[in-house]
Amino acid sequence: MKPLWQVVRDLEFAHKKGRLTPSFIDHYADVNGERISALYALCAKNFLDVEHEIGRNDHIAREREHSIDQAAVNRALEEEARVLHQELRTAREDGRPYYLRKPTKNAQFIKKAGS
Repeated sequence: MKPLWQVVRDLEFAHKKGRLTPSFIDHYADVNGERISALYALCAKNFLDVEHEIGRNDHIAREREHSIDQAAVNRALEEEARVLHQELRTAREDGRPYYLRKPTKNAQFIKKAGS
């Protein structure tokens, strides 16, 4: 991996020559061990327009292989929120704050007999 200033310099040089295309970015990432998405981010940050290539968008497909499954993350967060709301609802029905009802090793409060 090259230092950041060298990568930016190479991208600017390719942009001035009119060779900053998705194929160039893909090749540059493979040769120098950089991430494709990081190169696109550097282009955007430094106002370098990537030229359009007809029929060339496999860089998106490659990045999807390494990306996070957002649907799975959302399902896990919704399940966690559902469990937390259920615990809070139960604590509210008991009449005490949730942190007093939390089962701990050295609990100071005994649960009510009706619960």
